[in-house]
Amino acid sequence: MPQILVRQLASEAHRALKARARQQKRSAESLAREILESALVPEPRTGLGSRIAAIWDGAELSDVDLERDQTLYEPMDLQ
Repeated sequence: MPQILVRQLASEAHRALKARARQQKRSAESLAREILESALVPEPRTGLGSRIAAIWDGAELSDVDLERDQTLYEPMDLQ
């Protein structure tokens, strides 16, 4: 796995990183890694089908009776 060394980090940023890591009971390195990844790695995009399905998620459509209109229509006369 690649490594990176950050030089000349502002003292205030270093103190804030250490304090937040201490609050979360984790290492400053793991917190810095998470911050970098969340800032730089894009979230995977949700596909269109999944987004459409999410709109209807939780909708109670199993009890709905839909009847299709089966009336025959005359085609248009284009002449």
